[in-house]
Amino acid sequence: ATQIKVMASGGAMSPADELEATQLTSDEIAAAVYEAGAAGKYVMAHVYTPRAIANALAGGVRSIEHGNFLDEATAAEMKKRGAFLVPTITTYDLIDRFGAQYGIPEFNLEKIRLAKTGSFESVRIAMATGVKIGSGSDLLAQMQPYKSMELQLKASVMGPMAAIVSATRTNAELFNLADRTGTVEPGKWADLIV
Repeated sequence: ATQIKVMASGGAMSPADELEATQLTSDEIAAAVYEAGAAGKYVMAHVYTPRAIANALAGGVRSIEHGNFLDEATAAEMKKRGAFLVPTITTYDLIDRFGAQYGIPEFNLEKIRLAKTGSFESVRIAMATGVKIGSGSDLLAQMQPYKSMELQLKASVMGPMAAIVSATRTNAELFNLADRTGTVEPGKWADLIV
């Protein structure tokens, strides 16, 4: 493993919990962060709400995955701690549009739609606060070919260049690979299309 992911709040695809449910305390998260650090790894957290994000940050989490209901105060704390936000707008957009035909229950679709409503605003808040925004998709099975849609959706808020930087330089920083990739420089890995 290169990192550990904890479920610090309810999940849109979880069969029984609500998005605002807080799954782990900051002490429980800190234990995961301690153990990951002992192995030279870091922890990312699946979270939606300010309360769950605050718990994750207090526990030492490096990356907030989703963060759909991020508020200004929590974004300021993320910036202060150097935490990253990895929004996954694509998964909410695609599951909202096609989930029913894949047999996703209405309970989950309602949560997906609720999460989708906050995703763009969270990116706006993170940008305004100066939080580092990475790139991910969180796409399920048959939806994997649509990963690049994340850049288009983020670009609608961030602009095209910032969306590209989120998937290159910022992700390289998040993954602790900035010395090897993420920017076009001599001696770094590159895969360029011109």
